[in-house]
Amino acid sequence: MIAGPRVRLWALERFDISKNYQWGNDWELISLTGMAPYPKSTVDIERWYDSNLNNTTAKLFSVKTHEGEYIGNIELSAIDWRVGKCELGLILGEKNAWNQGYGTEAVNAAVDFAFKEMRLHRVSAKVLAYNPRAQRCFEKCGFVREGVERQGFYLQGEFHDVVMFGRLKTDVKTT
Repeated sequence: MIAGPRVRLWALERFDISKNYQWGNDWELISLTGMAPYPKSTVDIERWYDSNLNNTTAKLFSVKTHEGEYIGNIELSAIDWRVGKCELGLILGEKNAWNQGYGTEAVNAAVDFAFKEMRLHRVSAKVLAYNPRAQRCFEKCGFVREGVERQGFYLQGEFHDVVMFGRLKTDVKTT
């Protein structure tokens, strides 16, 4: 377990994945996170879970409150051990957890784990340009806006920009 002030990051367990079925079929979450915009079956979610079990280039964690409520997932993916970098992705599927600071705490805990325990040097993140809440979260966690992938995401007949963020182990977190 990886602990933050009010959240804990745990290994994602099979009994948690029913929530992922709900979240993976929630149009608002799909549009904010960049998930594939098609309906997901329970078989799709099972395959997604199984594919993560043996993936050596990704670490997937459930985000739970200290009271044990499962509110989301956070992932360190595209882990490159030689270069010492990875990409971070976060989804808070429980909407009652939005705007409560849980995302910030989960990102901080995952980044601390990546730098201290995994000995990585760089963590990057991609955020859809029309998701200012996620952009603020990464900025509060000391990430630097590094650029924009113009029209890097397609949804409902439109292309959207993707904002690229990065944080180095040597960066000083400002907040």
